[in-house]
Amino acid sequence: MKRFDAHCHLQDQRLSQRLSRMLQTWNSSGGGFLVSCGTQEPDWADLMAIAGRTDTVLPCFGVHPWYVETVSPAWEENLGGYLERIPSGVGEIGLDFTSATPDRQLQEAVFKSQLALAHTLGLPVSIHIRKAWDSFIRILKHMGPLAGGGLIHSFSGSADMVPMFERHNLYISFSGTVTNPGNKKVGKALKAVSRDRLLIETDSPDLLPRLPEPVEDGINTPANLPVVAEAAATLLEVPMEILVQQTFDNGTRLFNRLTNPV
Repeated sequence: MKRFDAHCHLQDQRLSQRLSRMLQTWNSSGGGFLVSCGTQEPDWADLMAIAGRTDTVLPCFGVHPWYVETVSPAWEENLGGYLERIPSGVGEIGLDFTSATPDRQLQEAVFKSQLALAHTLGLPVSIHIRKAWDSFIRILKHMGPLAGGGLIHSFSGSADMVPMFERHNLYISFSGTVTNPGNKKVGKALKAVSRDRLLIETDSPDLLPRLPEPVEDGINTPANLPVVAEAAATLLEVPMEILVQQTFDNGTRLFNRLTNPV
């Protein structure tokens, strides 16, 4: 059965030595699509090269909130060039107001610029939000529904936020955090999401889910997506195959311009 990993980082150097094997494993076990998100200017070229080798990888280019202080003077022009040349989305972008993260005003400025670019081009966005929900909601309400749609990755917000995000043309994606039985907040949020707005992800190489056997190096890979799917399906009380098919359909709908290029 084809699967849709809605958020990962295949260009991450921690995956470089195993990337070919990972893609072979993914394809031999059913295939599908992997949305791989850039985080800063230096990794965009590597991501472009990976996506250029296979239709399996759907690239997104963007500046992660952790790296807003590293951008070049021409970062917006550079980003626009990638987005206009290559079938892609915008990401990973967002706000992170946890401790020791960059200046919040700068984060907001970079985030809003990227959201505006995605809106203008009609491209889907992959959004990172940590402890910045009030600021994100304010920005979102000012901008209105996203023209190309988008997703909030590894959702950590509350269930009561979900309907408003859906009205703004956002999908909600869940990562390995759903495999933690003690994370009641995530389980409640998962149940609040409309089935046609639900996505799952691995966030590889990070956010390793709870696995039957420990992983010595702690590196997460797309091969663990079924673990996330099984946990989500159990919480929703639906067959795993139904959830995998639903999230595949949802992902291909959101990234239609990449999965069905003209």
